[in-house]
Amino acid sequence: MAIRPRMRPTFEIPMKVDGTRTMARIAARLEKGTRRVTGQVVGGHAYLGIPAEQQSLLSPHLNLQLLERGGRVVLHGRFGPRPNVWTGFMAVYGVLALSGLGGLMLGWAQTTVDEYPWGFWLVPASVALIAFVYGAAVIGQGLTQDEMYTLRHFVDRMVAGDEREEPLCEHEEGAEPAAGG
Repeated sequence: MAIRPRMRPTFEIPMKVDGTRTMARIAARLEKGTRRVTGQVVGGHAYLGIPAEQQSLLSPHLNLQLLERGGRVVLHGRFGPRPNVWTGFMAVYGVLALSGLGGLMLGWAQTTVDEYPWGFWLVPASVALIAFVYGAAVIGQGLTQDEMYTLRHFVDRMVAGDEREEPLCEHEEGAEPAAGG
């Protein structure tokens, strides 16, 4: 089964406890310093990223939050681009959507005065450009997949085995060791 790209990929780690030790462990590790991950922790929220000197335009950030779901606590993570890049993408989507709406209104007005309704052509052009921008975002995710892996691996290391509801795959009992390792 192929993994379908999502605009802002998410994951959840079910916790046995309230997760405050995990957040404290993340905060301590970030304060101690690491070459691969930077960020900050405030209460039940954490914001992780790649160090500035290693970032590219499309480098992801990871937002972590402790949530209660069905009487259990989960560590919810959501990947996304840096806030300024996300705002830029949303601004482009907004301009393209408004251009399509403007083209629709112009085309309608042109038909009411018996002119050729060329304004309607702005609608499919806007939709095509929105699809192009979405495709660029998906390509950007593919280009930064190793950075997303680095952030997720950091989180997996910070969640201790006795806090995690479900063990990591390589730590399950009876699991075969990975080939080559």
